[in-house]
Amino acid sequence: MEEKIKAFIINYMKSDKNTMKLIDKPAFSEPAVGFSHGDDELYSFYKQHIDPDFYKLPSEWLEEAYGHPFSDKNISVISWVLPHTDDTKKLCREQTDCPVMEWQMARVYGEECNKNLAKALEGYFNELGYEAVAPMCSDKFSWGDSEQFYLVSNWSERHTAYISGLGTFGLCDGLISVKGKAVRYGSIIVNYRLEKTKRNYSRYNEYCMSKDGCTACIRRCPADAITSAGHDKKKCVQYHKEVIAKVCHDRYGYDGYSVCGLCQTGVPCESNIPEGIGQR
Repeated sequence: MEEKIKAFIINYMKSDKNTMKLIDKPAFSEPAVGFSHGDDELYSFYKQHIDPDFYKLPSEWLEEAYGHPFSDKNISVISWVLPHTDDTKKLCREQTDCPVMEWQMARVYGEECNKNLAKALEGYFNELGYEAVAPMCSDKFSWGDSEQFYLVSNWSERHTAYISGLGTFGLCDGLISVKGKAVRYGSIIVNYRLEKTKRNYSRYNEYCMSKDGCTACIRRCPADAITSAGHDKKKCVQYHKEVIAKVCHDRYGYDGYSVCGLCQTGVPCESNIPEGIGQR
């Protein structure tokens, strides 16, 4: 079943559904897929650490969607990484204040494709007779304010990818995956026990080279929102609102949803786990 799921995701992203729409290019290149179990202790840890009344466990997402309880032991979570294309990353490396239009379109229409992939997987499992839900597509998905973390969501695609063996966090809060950091993530929860992906790491920031003095993402951040102490979400969000939106309007004539993410390109972890990390 695991190989069938991987093939489903890869083939979906090879189709014409993987598009930037306003630009005639694919939004993402070939994905990677990982699996975790609903009873993994890290899901319970995140619920307690983030907000026990806000963050939802995999079983709670299924319960809300189907109206009856589920056993954590029967649940699996499928997580995937969608890497930005080499073309988009190359163009972004040359920018210093705002990503290129391709990056913006991958975030808007590529994310639309990401959600449609999750819905397609829901349908795939439903046809097989298994309950499934994609939190990012649910009307129960929400963001909240946090005194400790500033902004939090009741389901995190990055943290799910971490639990599912796909990568570890970097200094800028991005997840350094097997496909690098210039990526998007998605996931779906299913009431079916799959073989979990081994986590080839033990520390949350194991793949980040900042421990060895790397300052690449600090230097790439136009908002000065990344320091050796980590990522300042407030500064980052403020830059999005005050600068990115204006640059996209003036430079590209684009007034839709816009984002930064320059810290994900032009860095050693852009497209892979930095060389030598796995040999430590």
